[in-house]
Amino acid sequence: MADSENSRTLPAITCRNPLQTTEWFLARNIADQERRVAGVRDVVLIRWKAWMLAFRELGHRSCEQQELESTLFAMVPAARVEIQLADHGGVAVVSTIKEIQDKLRGVNFADARANAAAELLAKRRRWDAADLSVGYSRAKQAESEASIVEEQLAAELSEAPAMSTVAAAAKLHCILKRGAPRSDSEEFPWPQLSAMLIDLLAMNGVFSLPGRDR
Repeated sequence: MADSENSRTLPAITCRNPLQTTEWFLARNIADQERRVAGVRDVVLIRWKAWMLAFRELGHRSCEQQELESTLFAMVPAARVEIQLADHGGVAVVSTIKEIQDKLRGVNFADARANAAAELLAKRRRWDAADLSVGYSRAKQAESEASIVEEQLAAELSEAPAMSTVAAAAKLHCILKRGAPRSDSEEFPWPQLSAMLIDLLAMNGVFSLPGRDR
């Protein structure tokens, strides 16, 4: 569905950033498809668009969760206590009642267990109150739910058969966007996959590659 207009309207993006270029290219193809071929839809492009929206939503939720986590930790320390170990001396940092019970066994440490448990519960109450105010746990749950949606949509995109180079580019874009450590990663197989994505874009007239006969 690509046309020669692509090469004339390509913004300031080069093949050094194939992921961004591909997003622009696929968005154009989806718009062209919806405008020119009423009632005809490429399943892969439909699934790519749904996945891309979910991927962006997940990124937004992740950033929000991280920001709120930093705010929460700045307001109140984590619900942990230090206890003196019973057998070998030293100090352990624990965050659950079970850990306290496991570290301080026996009747001789009943008071120590009770004091540690009371301290931990008090810190948990402060943490919970701050968390409710900040909204960190709500944001964390929203991120988890967004992650499930994104993963499901990525799986559905992967399962859809690609019947064109445009559809193949959409599926490859999803793989690279989700898996590459960074857009310019030199770790195998990311450079090779990026080169393949650039080939697919060039086949559709997004740009010309040096040395390619067109």
